[in-house]
Amino acid sequence: MTSKDHGLRAEKYRAIAKNQDAGFPSILNIPPSIPYFLSLLLIIFFSFGCAAYRGKLKEPAKQTKEQTFQATAKEGFIPQDYRAYYHYLTGLINELHNEIEPAIREYQKAKLYDPKSLAILKNLAVISLRKGDIKSALDACEESLKIDPNFISARMIKGSIYSSQKKFDAATEEYKKVIEIDPQAKDAHLYLGIIYAENKDYDSAIAILEKLVNIEPTYILGFYYLGRINAKTKNYAKAEEHFTKALEIHPNFLKVMEDLGLVYQLQKKHDNAIDMYKKILEIDPNNELAHNMLGEIYIKEEAYDKALNEYKKLSESFPDNVEVHIKMGLIYYQQKDLMRALEEFQLARVADTKNGKAIFYIASIYEELENYEDALDEWLKLLKLEPKSVDIMLHISQIYEKLKKAEEAIDMINRAIRVEPNDPKLYFYLGVAQYNEKRYTDAVENLKKAIEMEPENDTYHFRLGVIYERLKENVKCIEEMKKTLQLNEDHPSAHNYLGYIYAEMGINLNDALEHIMKALEFEPDNGYFLDSLGWVYYKKELYDKAVEKLEEAVLLVPDDPTMHDHLGEAYFKMNNYEKAKDAWEKSLKEEKSSAIEEKLKKVNKLLRNKPRK
Repeated sequence: MTSKDHGLRAEKYRAIAKNQDAGFPSILNIPPSIPYFLSLLLIIFFSFGCAAYRGKLKEPAKQTKEQTFQATAKEGFIPQDYRAYYHYLTGLINELHNEIEPAIREYQKAKLYDPKSLAILKNLAVISLRKGDIKSALDACEESLKIDPNFISARMIKGSIYSSQKKFDAATEEYKKVIEIDPQAKDAHLYLGIIYAENKDYDSAIAILEKLVNIEPTYILGFYYLGRINAKTKNYAKAEEHFTKALEIHPNFLKVMEDLGLVYQLQKKHDNAIDMYKKILEIDPNNELAHNMLGEIYIKEEAYDKALNEYKKLSESFPDNVEVHIKMGLIYYQQKDLMRALEEFQLARVADTKNGKAIFYIASIYEELENYEDALDEWLKLLKLEPKSVDIMLHISQIYEKLKKAEEAIDMINRAIRVEPNDPKLYFYLGVAQYNEKRYTDAVENLKKAIEMEPENDTYHFRLGVIYERLKENVKCIEEMKKTLQLNEDHPSAHNYLGYIYAEMGINLNDALEHIMKALEFEPDNGYFLDSLGWVYYKKELYDKAVEKLEEAVLLVPDDPTMHDHLGEAYFKMNNYEKAKDAWEKSLKEEKSSAIEEKLKKVNKLLRNKPRK
């Protein structure tokens, strides 16, 4: 397997190279079940990471305690009855201690004394949601909305519940009502835009989020999600614009910086991406994404030492990171440092004993080193992980063949057939394996099965013709070669075989010459084709031309006994007995043959009786 093959296989495991949307897997990063009063805090936590934000959000204008109390009392937030107020405060204290059941009991007692308090009903809805009692949460919201249909908190909680239940139409209705009540409601605009995006209504999502940033030009989440949605729709220039604006507001938001780096990569602005990832690492030296993406960029630029440096830093911070060891292994493999590559893949396997990629690469390196026994052991481990994988079974059969374990190879192909009995290529491979073991009759049967399933496959017909030639069934061989050429007139080996069989039979020699010439148009330096051409010339008694082409053939394929035999015949016809003897001796050296031994006896006798000068 070449390094290019490994590169192609390894591409399967690189998200950013394989999938243009890899950096933006999901728009809906805000859990829709988050209660309104916690939503903004949790948005920041889940979307950017608790350690990601280094700046300060703009704080609202401060109010005195008296102003705050008056505002909340006016809106019905503070229970008016002293008994309700006592149980309400007790419930808040229980909440602070994460005592959910006692908090619910206290809020319910408070509600008995002040059944129209929006503060009590809102807290009941929130605490019920925390408990997972969705029905009670919705009931509390509905009860508060009967008191005040414009109670925004209740509608926001309902919207988040409906979103979590995938009832996007109902959630959309609630958020739209909030915006109708308060056209400046920023969170309602944000959540509505996210719902549109999740439902792939990107135009509506962009429109509502653009409205949001017009309402509040420093609302970073508006620009952030505009950037993500434009990235998702592959409008990378616009995504770059929005992420850049978000960073103007808060320069150290790592999540925005990470996504902007990915957008630079997707636009192939590698220098910009490198600069952005380096800035991220100044803030967070152990940032996994930045090291990974720098490694990806350096690999694409074939700066393998720089890529290795990034992955080594990652490996120091995350020694059990399987993917990092695999990427380092692939770089070492690319550099032909197979031992260090093997070491990294083994470390990946230590971290995850069932990691299929690690086992695959370990097996591949053993094959490269021609250590087929260990390679076989690894492939068999991989088969245990994927017991229905026909591709793995076929590869194992090839390893068995290299180890001269023909029966095991055939057994493995039969195992694959039991998994996929209607796959014609499996019968083809079985037939080829049996052909290699000179089990020609069995091979014919399996090739016929493959053809029955896929009659238009020229490769199957060609291989069946080859087997017929071995069985000396030349008429059937000709029939299959003609069928091959009907399906694929540019099949050089079929042209060669047909010409050669005609020559062997001493028939249609002009047609034979035409077919072999056609084969040589495709592969002019093919020694086997040149041998066939020389043999046709021999049959046409054009011995000078025969010797010329047969000598070219044995230079290209010096270890084929049949070619040396043909050349010996041509020399013999030209009375060049010394060269005939030499050619037949080379043929006999490659393969014992009583026919060649008889020819040597004949030529040696002629040489002994040759008059001396």
